[in-house]
Amino acid sequence: MGIVERRERLRTQVRSDIVKTAKEIAREDGWTAVSIRKIAEVIEYSPPILYEYFESKDKLLEAIRVEGFDFLQSEFIKIKSHFRNPEKQLTEVARSIWAFAVQNPEIYQVMFNLEGAYCDSKRVYSQAMSIRDNPVWEMIAVLRPKSGEAVTKTYYEWWCLTYGFVSITMTTQPSYAFAQAEPIYMEGVRRFIKSIM
Repeated sequence: MGIVERRERLRTQVRSDIVKTAKEIAREDGWTAVSIRKIAEVIEYSPPILYEYFESKDKLLEAIRVEGFDFLQSEFIKIKSHFRNPEKQLTEVARSIWAFAVQNPEIYQVMFNLEGAYCDSKRVYSQAMSIRDNPVWEMIAVLRPKSGEAVTKTYYEWWCLTYGFVSITMTTQPSYAFAQAEPIYMEGVRRFIKSIM
């Protein structure tokens, strides 16, 4: 392996360590406890070195937000290819959003500016909500094939229902209440799907 490849691999590893450490601190102490200086202490680098990777906490949070939406997008693509029935696809998409939020609350908080994880950038939202090559939009379009404009409206309503329900639950309920809230969430999802068929 050459010097350039080794240097690039080290750079990728340090960047990964920064993101991982930020999420670990947030999981333990909340996002308000996360700072470049605190991350630097934990991974034993000086803050100026960390600023070479992320020029601000906002840029770090934006990278974590991208990670969350990219992960979910890949899950939605898998669901779309695994199930043929769009009703089942959407049900599984909703279930995967819920599972992701429960298993990765610190990432979900960044995705939606919850619990002190404020990220100023809106760029990721426009990419995540884009209807172009979007598996969830396509699932909805199959259920409403002759309603071009209504599909996009319904897609927006889907976002509000799924991500909104999880966000409200996360900000108003203790984490142990998620198990009790999941059946209510899934019931709402099923009702919504039935209403658009």
